[in-house]
Amino acid sequence: MLSSCRENSFSDCTFVIILLEQKRLVLKKIFIIISSLFLFISFLPALDLVSTQDLLLSYLENDVELQKLTLNAQKAELSEQSVKIDNGFDVSLSSGTVTIKASQDGTKITAKPKAEAELPQASNLSLSAETSFTSTSKDADLSDTTFSASVDIISDKNATRKVSLLKAQRTKLEAKRDVNARAIAAEKEFYSELKGLLSSINTIIKNQSTLYSDTIAFEQVKAKGYSSSSSTYRLSQMKVLSDQHTVDSGIKELIHDYVVFYKKCGYDLDLSGGNDIMNLLPKDIENVEEIDVTFLDKELFTKIESAKWTNYINSLERDSKKSFSLSVNGGYTIDNSITSSDTVNAGLTGSYQGLSLGAQVLFPVGSEENNPSFSLTASISLNTFRKAGITAKQNELLEEQELLDIQSAENSYKTYIVSARQSLEQLKWEQSTTKESLDMYVSLEKDLATWYKNGIISESEYLSAKTSLNQYKVETEINKIDLLIYNDEVKANFVCN
Repeated sequence: MLSSCRENSFSDCTFVIILLEQKRLVLKKIFIIISSLFLFISFLPALDLVSTQDLLLSYLENDVELQKLTLNAQKAELSEQSVKIDNGFDVSLSSGTVTIKASQDGTKITAKPKAEAELPQASNLSLSAETSFTSTSKDADLSDTTFSASVDIISDKNATRKVSLLKAQRTKLEAKRDVNARAIAAEKEFYSELKGLLSSINTIIKNQSTLYSDTIAFEQVKAKGYSSSSSTYRLSQMKVLSDQHTVDSGIKELIHDYVVFYKKCGYDLDLSGGNDIMNLLPKDIENVEEIDVTFLDKELFTKIESAKWTNYINSLERDSKKSFSLSVNGGYTIDNSITSSDTVNAGLTGSYQGLSLGAQVLFPVGSEENNPSFSLTASISLNTFRKAGITAKQNELLEEQELLDIQSAENSYKTYIVSARQSLEQLKWEQSTTKESLDMYVSLEKDLATWYKNGIISESEYLSAKTSLNQYKVETEINKIDLLIYNDEVKANFVCN
């Protein structure tokens, strides 16, 4: 173009030089605008970032639901101890009613103390001793002193005691599992919120790239001489303004979300100075190994373990309710006031589906009349007898339902394994493709930075590559979080003993 000026008039050559100078000024203006936009977008209030692990620990410590479940676990442990005491060896002492009577002949004290001992583990063995005590100013006397014992031969009390203890232990175990499950759920919530913050950063970076492109296009429109009142000029200008508003809103929302997130974790943000938007990106997110569900015990799958436990404990409870029971008792009474001698007594009681029978025999010892006395008792509950068959049928139906629940849980396990494998494959694929893209843009950004300094490429081309690099840096951290969330989801579907 300059060579042609030599062949034309001086005015034509001057016109060409003016055009070149205008083009140079336009490009310089674009460079200044883009650079100022980049600086504006990149600078945010500095965040005094806390390590991710410290944030997580504080997040868990401040979780009210986790605190409540921890208290429930402590209560369940105390309840188990209480059940163990109730089902263990027990001794009770009683003074009976103590009567003190004062008269001219002196003071008379009467009482009927009693001592009992129970050992449920030994077929519900029970021992007792009681007497009538009388004391005056002249002497003291014991009468009707009785020693007795009873034991079950056939009874459901041992089985019932075992069921109640197992239920208490299970309640404690489930309370601890609830704490663990809530901790996993809270950890997942933490990483999900952190992922949301990183996604917001990525969105701002993408909007920033759009703003760069639309700003360049707008400056080109102005360079072409379009009037500010023209539709082309105004539409291009509106795009830039809209993009700027989107970026500004995103930054304000990001700051708000970070402040709230840190507050949930028990920290206050230190907002001072300025910092590059990429410095908001955590640098210490764990790079964990995935949990392979195929190596986890199928029996610990939550639904299977719960269904089998329900069937087990219900079966024990149904079996514990025996239709027949039999127990014996015996005792020795010293100075029985009824027979005016020592006596020995023995008894037998039994029941079967609403029918109860009992027999007692009493032998006087050391008296002129050694004739024993007998007593018999019998009772029947017609409704209990009639409902026995119905109860048996109900138990059969309950057993069938519980077995179906187990089958359903096993089907859920098969479905879950397939779903988990697919999710893991997707995560690995995303990690692989993100890493490949990141490596490519790291290399490209270095080359373009050199080319930009040497004036080979434009500012917009370099910033575009830098923006893409930042996007994949953020995506890399998001992929790490996705794997942490995946592991939490796997843990939530299996119980720990």
